[in-house]
Amino acid sequence: RDIVMILAEFQRRFLEIWSMMDYLEIFEPRLKFEDKAHGVNKTWMGCFTKDSAIVLRLHKAGVPLWLIRDVRLIDDKINIRQVIPFTPANLVF
Repeated sequence: RDIVMILAEFQRRFLEIWSMMDYLEIFEPRLKFEDKAHGVNKTWMGCFTKDSAIVLRLHKAGVPLWLIRDVRLIDDKINIRQVIPFTPANLVF
């Protein structure tokens, strides 16, 4: 039992350090120099947001993202592949 807990804690800390290194080495420099657009990194989890300013910054940094919009704000000129209902975090199992 103890070895399982030790390994789980090690894994959690390792992944946290790895993600912090990715942030400092890859993501943060991309945010500082917004004049260059980067390709989307498909290995990253991404971001859900309602803020269009955040969408612009993260898109240029190459972060996968989803812009959440009220259906009433979408006009007929926008191509929608699929509408997915929003599930609040407290309802996720």
